[in-house]
Amino acid sequence: MPDTKALEVHKALADDTRYRLYRYVGLAGRPVSIREMSRRLSLHPNTLRPHLRRLEEAGLVSREVRKSASVGRPQTMYSVREQEAEEGRDYRLLAEMLCGVVRTARQRDQAKELAGQWGAYLVAQGGPKPGVRLPARRNLALLQEAMARAGFEPRFRRLPGPGGSIEVTLRDCPFRELADDHRDLVCTLHRGLVEGMLGGLKPPMSVREFRPFAERGICRLRAD
Repeated sequence: MPDTKALEVHKALADDTRYRLYRYVGLAGRPVSIREMSRRLSLHPNTLRPHLRRLEEAGLVSREVRKSASVGRPQTMYSVREQEAEEGRDYRLLAEMLCGVVRTARQRDQAKELAGQWGAYLVAQGGPKPGVRLPARRNLALLQEAMARAGFEPRFRRLPGPGGSIEVTLRDCPFRELADDHRDLVCTLHRGLVEGMLGGLKPPMSVREFRPFAERGICRLRAD
């Protein structure tokens, strides 16, 4: 999947309502009507329609119009679209070999520093010119796009109180396949990448709390 396509998918699923819709249709395993989704998710059909349209534009769902057997309006049914397999090579073997090279605490620190540089680079892509400070909302949009581009599938929540703290739930990890055998290194790279992203914002933000595997397959962090 091209980077632009992957970014569109992550943006579409970054909204909680759209993610709930996509998850419900996927778990149903069959075409689902707007009426059913409205009833099951306690959301008005007019609220659902623009979200479903956005999922369709991102290539995540498809729709078909079915005529009713009885008299009445045809129903629009939604199904999850199968994603095409990505072209390219599997670099798992290379990653395993490189993980074996990083053995000492000093080497892990160097790996974290490199991950931080990559994080700052991902945020800088499409960011403001040097010296420009961004409004908080735009700053978080840049962070969300960078995290999505890296494969984290982030969810943001503003925390109450002064200071503009946020909680970020990372529902996926770009290094997850290596975590079982190289957990310390994976979590070090994970944190370094996130710290680099936060530090690359304008104005920068800092990690105040980092909880790898806070839940099964989920990491959380607090930043301000």
